[in-house]
Amino acid sequence: KFAAKYRLKFVVILLGLCLVESVYVAGISLLPSLAVVLIQAKDLKLAMVILTILLAGVVVYAIRIFDLFLQQRLTLLTFDFRFDYVPVFSEHIFGWQQSLIDSVKGKAVIDQAYEAIYNGQNIGIGAIIAQTVTLIRTGCQIIVLLGMMGILSIWPAAIVLGLNLLQYAFQRIGNQWYFNHKGEQNRITSYQSYFVRTLMKRSTGKDIRLFAMFDLFHQHFIALIQKLVTWQRHYSNLSLIINLGQRLVNVIGLALSLLILIALRNVSIASLLFAISAIQTLNLNFGNFRDAYVTVGKNLVFVDNFRKFMVFPYRQDSDAKERKVSGSGQIEVQHLSYQVNGTELVHDINFFVEPGEKVAIVGENGAGKSTLVKLLCGLYTPSSGSVSIDGQDIATWAPATMRQRVAVEFQDDVILHFTIAENVACTTPQQIDTARVKAVLAEVELGDFVAGLPNGIQTFIGNELNENGIQLSGGQKDKMLFARVLYRQADINILDEPTSALDPISEKQFYALVDAKLSQKTTIIVTHRLGALATENVKILVMKDGTAIASGSHRWLLANCDYYRKLWSAQRSLYVGGDRHEAS
Repeated sequence: KFAAKYRLKFVVILLGLCLVESVYVAGISLLPSLAVVLIQAKDLKLAMVILTILLAGVVVYAIRIFDLFLQQRLTLLTFDFRFDYVPVFSEHIFGWQQSLIDSVKGKAVIDQAYEAIYNGQNIGIGAIIAQTVTLIRTGCQIIVLLGMMGILSIWPAAIVLGLNLLQYAFQRIGNQWYFNHKGEQNRITSYQSYFVRTLMKRSTGKDIRLFAMFDLFHQHFIALIQKLVTWQRHYSNLSLIINLGQRLVNVIGLALSLLILIALRNVSIASLLFAISAIQTLNLNFGNFRDAYVTVGKNLVFVDNFRKFMVFPYRQDSDAKERKVSGSGQIEVQHLSYQVNGTELVHDINFFVEPGEKVAIVGENGAGKSTLVKLLCGLYTPSSGSVSIDGQDIATWAPATMRQRVAVEFQDDVILHFTIAENVACTTPQQIDTARVKAVLAEVELGDFVAGLPNGIQTFIGNELNENGIQLSGGQKDKMLFARVLYRQADINILDEPTSALDPISEKQFYALVDAKLSQKTTIIVTHRLGALATENVKILVMKDGTAIASGSHRWLLANCDYYRKLWSAQRSLYVGGDRHEAS
């Protein structure tokens, strides 16, 4: 793929690099011999000898400088090519099912694919390219040096070649151990990355510090580090033994080669110096060749990890550019169930929502409300049963269709450190309808606040990407998230705990706004605050232990559902002064 992208440019640079480096290693190996020949020449003055050696050295090192320039050009190509995979990575992540992203297996696959493309030229795809180039370069140099030594005597060249092949056999032992145990290291580093992400996340930083969780984090982290250190110790000890064996073989090869040359008796001092220099350079290049080969082999593991990531099914936005689709907003849920690792989170849920109807989903924590929402908006695929909108099973829809039809505000939705306009419109600046952004901000009572900012809707939120970014209160964040829903103008709107950070007055105003702006839209609201939706025009779906146990109006449920009446009474007692006040 790399060669296909750059074609002639890559081939020309690589051939030039091989030629330049071959000339360089020949020159650097002959330089000591040249010096001896010039010094021994009786008809040359000392100044001429010094000048000639100096000029030869300058030429050799000038070639080396040009060699470094060509290497730098290839490095830039490799850097550019590695980032061709970034949009591929992002596209697949964007199309993954949320359930895969939430799973342990999915997180591990993502982490390892990320490692394959984001860790520079020493790990992953970048290393494959860089070290393959090194293999070609050093291979050319080895051929040149072996040829030059063969002219002098074939035996030293054969000995050096043979002993380096023996060193490679030693290296194979280390490679095999690495391949057999790399999966273990992958698991450890994947778990370790969780701690790094958690410590760096703003959303978790407050709790970690206020509850002094350092000891807890430290204990878990140290346990993982110890496993990683144990793994590395085994590999380092094996590598040390292999390296010592290779060094011993190098010494033996140099000694045998010199003994053979001396035994020939007709070898000059200049030839002997050339042989010593060439053998040392040859051994260095053989070492570089083996290291490059080993690095390529190791990084094929990372590329295999990337391939595993690529074969995970993802949903492409095949209809992303099609016309706006719409419908009445009718929802039908039939025998809906969802399980993870054999545990059912929701099971056998059945209900029907009329077009334009307002439905509240209530229940205790862990009842399955948020899981149901993720199933309704297509983030999770049901284990059994179906969710249909306007008579069509949403499992057959592409993500773009779902985004056009359904707008969702989750209780843990994120405000990105982008501009206000980008956070509301959720699209590129070129595609933002600024008039609509300002209109929906005014509707959620953020219009004056945003208008008073120096850059208006172009103001950044947070300081990750702009040092002048602003911070939002919890209530402002909830209002902006609802503005995002209004901007979408979807047929179906799902609000998961939309007033969790609002005071009672703001909450009342918020639901009045929902009535006004979404009166003709199908609206589903997940909430713990029963009083806000205890009106006759709201159908309430009661969930318990992962299923829907009743549905109806507030008045009907009070009369016919003991569990709902219990929830209502418990919450009502808090607002009228607690249990003792209620009893009195």
